Amino acid sequence: MGRMKGPPPAARVVVMYARSLMSLVIAHSLGKRGVEVIGCDDVEFTVLSFSRYVSGTFVHEPLEDEGRFLRDLEGHLRRLIPEDGRPYVLMPVFRETEIIARHRARFEEFMQVAAPPYEAIMAVHPKDRLVATAARLGVAVPRTWNLGALEELSGLDGLGSLDGVAERVTGICTFPVLIKPPDDVGGRGIVRCDNRGELGRALGTYVKQRGGLPLVQEFAPGEDYCLTVLFQRGELVASMAYRNLYRYPVESGAGIVRETVDDGPFLDAAVGLLGGLGWHGIAELDFRWTGDTAGAELAPPLLIEVNPRFWAGLFQTVESGLDVPWLLYRLTVDGHAEKPPKISIGKRTKVPGLWLLSAVRDISGSEERFLRVKNAWREARDSIENRQVREAFRAVTASLEGGTGFRETFLALRAILREGRRAQNDLFFRDDPFIVLGVLFVLASLLRHGKLPPEVTNR
Repeated sequence: MGRMKGPPPAARVVVMYARSLMSLVIAHSLGKRGVEVIGCDDVEFTVLSFSRYVSGTFVHEPLEDEGRFLRDLEGHLRRLIPEDGRPYVLMPVFRETEIIARHRARFEEFMQVAAPPYEAIMAVHPKDRLVATAARLGVAVPRTWNLGALEELSGLDGLGSLDGVAERVTGICTFPVLIKPPDDVGGRGIVRCDNRGELGRALGTYVKQRGGLPLVQEFAPGEDYCLTVLFQRGELVASMAYRNLYRYPVESGAGIVRETVDDGPFLDAAVGLLGGLGWHGIAELDFRWTGDTAGAELAPPLLIEVNPRFWAGLFQTVESGLDVPWLLYRLTVDGHAEKPPKISIGKRTKVPGLWLLSAVRDISGSEERFLRVKNAWREARDSIENRQVREAFRAVTASLEGGTGFRETFLALRAILREGRRAQNDLFFRDDPFIVLGVLFVLASLLRHGKLPPEVTNR
């Protein structure tokens, strides 16, 4: 799609994982400041496809075949090198961040890469490495045992022998405990166990489904807090923290209503960990904490996880006054980022995407209807390019005839949002209204293939 008219763009930034609302927040941040944004993903229709702040999108090979992915992505990126010599940046967003960081030299031959150093990422990801690094740097984490790394337990694959594992863990831990896959993100695969019997059964299920052995971590009291940061060569430049007021699902799902809180209690841990690693770029740190400031010395926040990439609550961060995408862009292009303005404590936002799932299920219920919607989306995007608003809405609504219509879905969603007046909606932007078409289509597409975006499945 064509971008808004105006002065020549200051730079060109390729934003990855274009299906995501995180990528949309990035596109808004950069596009409103005169940066040309191009989106890419391994699916055709994405949220960025419908944004007025994105000049174009392309499809690359999936990440699963890393060699093909890298070759294909590099080919696309080389063809997009600006001819006028302006800055050219690759900005990974989600799972691809680790791959891009590992192969950054390949891309830095012709562009700049907005990702933390690979060696620093490997010190905190996956979770078993974080536990070791935190212990070395004196950062408080819940008591954790990496069963797969215990010499006397390595090689265990029989379910009967797991009773002995559960018995040994029971002798050294305090229940409840969590079993965690070392390499999953955002709460996936985590199971709570309140006694030895539950632990034994959970370990058996884990080995049968995944192989190997998990981490076992004592359950930390309190609530979940998220600290988002930007570091410049080991120095903290900017930070903000938020907590999830509501989740879906309740136990381990994504935060769907968030509130900004004071980040002071979490900064020592962030500086001690990421400062010690010479971190350069963004990160998000998950903590569990009772919130008792009077007893903070006795019960400090406990670090649970570090995400070396953008996070599902990015909109919360930006709306609270910390425009991380812009600061990361400046850090990448200029080598430094300015101090941000004061953070807005108490700011609330919400993710209404979960309320759309019933409509999405209806949209994706049959192959015939799904193909009708897909064709309608093509027509809608053509209409949007010409700013023919009414035609765009008519095309999509007609494709849903006999089921949940787009107009009805839109109106119902607006009614739901009015109930949460204090929480700003991070799906709808007044100056970029057509991205809702991309959101609906992406949810439908991914739901059909058993996948949902990180805003729904992760913190």
